[in-house]
Amino acid sequence: MQVKCKSGLMGWRMRLRAVYNDCNDPLGAWLAYAQTYGLAKRLGYATAQDAWEANPLVEGSTDPCDYRVVKV
Repeated sequence: MQVKCKSGLMGWRMRLRAVYNDCNDPLGAWLAYAQTYGLAKRLGYATAQDAWEANPLVEGSTDPCDYRVVKV
């Protein structure tokens, strides 16, 4: 789904697992990105595995500051 992010840029909104669904190893891809960029902590989770299991609704854009959990 396309959304207007906090930065004002158009971005995307979807469940965390769906973001990595087109990878050969979705969990492995998430764990690698989460470790490299500190994504789990940015989403408010203690570990990347916790975030994966919770599968929150997230949004982001080309601006890294837009990456966040969406509260519904």
